Amino acid sequence: MQSKLTKLRKGILEVIKDSKKPLSAKAILNLSSFKMDLSTIYRALNFLEEQRYIYSLSFSGVKFYFESKKGNGHFLICSECHKILEFENCVALGLQKKMKEEYGYEIASHILLFKGLCPKCQDYLNRKRESMG
Repeated sequence: MQSKLTKLRKGILEVIKDSKKPLSAKAILNLSSFKMDLSTIYRALNFLEEQRYIYSLSFSGVKFYFESKKGNGHFLICSECHKILEFENCVALGLQKKMKEEYGYEIASHILLFKGLCPKCQDYLNRKRESMG
C-alpha cells in the first residue's frame, strides 16, 4: 500500500514552501493552521523527507526542514542567535565536479552550511566586550 499526500502533509509542505528559511518542527507546528501534536508533525515530516518533497539539516541538535527543487541548500547560520539565512549563490558546483573526477561520485545534491556570527550579534558582542573593558 502506497502512502499518499494527505491534507495534513500538504499543509505542512505549504508551510515549508512559504518559508524563506528552514524551519524546525516546533516552528512548523506554530505556523500551521492544523490542530495537531508534535509527534504528528514529526511523522508527517519523516514521510515528506522520505518521499523527497523536503530535505533537512541538523544544527545544534535541532533538525530544520526546507524545500528545494534540486535537494541543494546553501545556508548561513549564526552561532549566537541561531538565525538562518539561505543564499542562492552556489559555490559548490566546481567542487561537485571535482568530486566526480577524483572519486567517481555522481553527486545528486548538496547542503552547504556556514556557521558564524551575524552582523547584529557581532555588534552586540563587540559592545559587550568594550563595556567590560
